[in-house]
Amino acid sequence: MKKLKILFIGRFPPPVHGASLVNESYFKSKIINQKFQTDKVNLSYSKNLEEIGKFNLRKFFSIPITKLKILKKIIFFKPDLIYFEIAPVGFAFLRDSIYVLILKLFRKRIIFQIHARGINKVVKNKLLKEYYKFVFKNTKMILLSKILYGEIKKIIPKENVYILPNGIKDELNEKKFDVIISKRNKNKKPILLFLSNMIEEKGALDVLKICNELKKRRINFECLFVGSWQNKLFEKKWKYFLKKYELEKKCKYLGPKYGKEKEKILKKTSFLIFPTTYKNESFPLVILEAFMFGIPVLSYNNGAIKEIISKDYLGKVVKKEHWEQLTEELEKRLKKLPTKGSMKKIRQHFKRHYTLEIAEKNLLRIFENELK
Repeated sequence: MKKLKILFIGRFPPPVHGASLVNESYFKSKIINQKFQTDKVNLSYSKNLEEIGKFNLRKFFSIPITKLKILKKIIFFKPDLIYFEIAPVGFAFLRDSIYVLILKLFRKRIIFQIHARGINKVVKNKLLKEYYKFVFKNTKMILLSKILYGEIKKIIPKENVYILPNGIKDELNEKKFDVIISKRNKNKKPILLFLSNMIEEKGALDVLKICNELKKRRINFECLFVGSWQNKLFEKKWKYFLKKYELEKKCKYLGPKYGKEKEKILKKTSFLIFPTTYKNESFPLVILEAFMFGIPVLSYNNGAIKEIISKDYLGKVVKKEHWEQLTEELEKRLKKLPTKGSMKKIRQHFKRHYTLEIAEKNLLRIFENELK
């Protein structure tokens, strides 16, 4: 039997960030590729993190090239369904909407995915609201969480929306995990971790504030910072506060880490601290990575984070910029570190809800439903 065809349009690595990793995982999914024939068009125009969300001439002149790529796929690949990870706002949305109009001219069935936020603010402009309605007319939308429906409720009816939480590949087995938690409990001091791209809004400075307060209270800990710098300006700013708070012996920046190197850090981590105020934050993969390793997470109420950290044993969520509350919560938890039982409970929660296999199977069901 001839396979139906799905064309993936969206951002793929590099640079490495949540949306690009998810798109890559879905495109390469064995579960999906067993059932469908797939191809892709890459909309990544940024060479590095610093360029993301910023206009430049290279991005502008890439538009006609991408239009030709999409036309070529329509004519020669002939997809039955388009999975389109669309930028929700700004120049990027206007650019992506041009590609959508091309697809609509060829009467292609489209299912959108958004990984960021901001539509609800933009559509306060009546003209833009009507344009958004036109772009999304007669299409379906995948959201990462039901919490995020408020972002699009003014332009897309609920019956046209699917909910598909992110998932990540489970890199562990239970025997390996048992060894990890046994060693973790033997740490000489608790290890705190900030794991994200080193962007100011992701919360690296708030983590320094928290560490400074813990140091004043004479609490024993070590804090590791892992991720790529967004730019030199923020790097200087972070290092200035590191020195100002005299945290050089307590806090260490390790740079970006991937694969086995990142796994080695997660193995020994007691708590993930992720006080993000990032305006586009939706469903951070870093929290799922922590859960996979049985690590509780302390974070701000941003995007769907409150839904992910839904139980006390999974961590704590407080209002944005309330780093003092996170400090109080962390101090309390550092006095009574997670037990083997609680760490196993976190991992079991991850396995029930957030593995890549679960996400792929759910996406497969969405595709099958759309192609009935």
